[in-house]
Amino acid sequence: MKQSNYVQTRRHHKRLWIEHADSISCLTVYNGFVYSGSWDKTLKVWRISDLKCLESVKAHDDAINGLVACKGVVYSASADGKIKVWGRKDGKGEHCLKGVLEGRNKDVSFNSVVVSEDGKWVYGGGSDGFVMGWERFDFDFERWKMVSETKAHEMAVLCMCLMGEFLCSGSADKSIGIWRREAFGKLCRVGVISGHEGPVKCLQASSNRVGGGFLLYSGSLDKSVRVWWVPRYSSSNNADVEDRDNNSTILGKMNESMSPSIVTC
Repeated sequence: MKQSNYVQTRRHHKRLWIEHADSISCLTVYNGFVYSGSWDKTLKVWRISDLKCLESVKAHDDAINGLVACKGVVYSASADGKIKVWGRKDGKGEHCLKGVLEGRNKDVSFNSVVVSEDGKWVYGGGSDGFVMGWERFDFDFERWKMVSETKAHEMAVLCMCLMGEFLCSGSADKSIGIWRREAFGKLCRVGVISGHEGPVKCLQASSNRVGGGFLLYSGSLDKSVRVWWVPRYSSSNNADVEDRDNNSTILGKMNESMSPSIVTC
């Protein structure tokens, strides 16, 4: 192996530049590439066809906690309080920094990031329990406007996912928030799902519509994975949520919160 393929790490140990020096915290897949973010503050780009590492970007001043890709652009959320926007010039070559999104509180860590399908709206989940929203000006990734600051949870927002006009947020407070994205990027809460006995660490929504709603999968530090049926909310702001366990189902009425009795794992 060539000497140039190694980089200096802590305690003067040498490590391949394609290797992360700390825990890999997040992954995203887009257009034949896998992007990996790490607590070592780097973003690496891997080609799926031959599993080759093509780039290693010194992306942040602190740990990278979340990644998402949309329309040829990669967004990285970090404990340094920034969400950075990465892309290739004319879609070719190495990734370079295109923009930086920041909240008003510089001491807040961003733990997750999601972006709308059209790439116009970006939301970041913070360690202070807020979900921040930004709007992009036209096709200029250097110009962003903060459009919303929503106190989503009492504790840190650990994960988020988007499903159409809905944003779902998971928190260290053990709850899942369901939000509707409204005009100008604002968020309106339509419900809270309770039931996990530990922080909600990961969320994923299924694009398959089921009975006028969608399925939401949540993973928690309580060692359980739960499957929820989230309806398309009516103007009454009341909805049924279904927690599925094999062939068993339980329906509960969700207003401000709902506590299921079946754990799915």
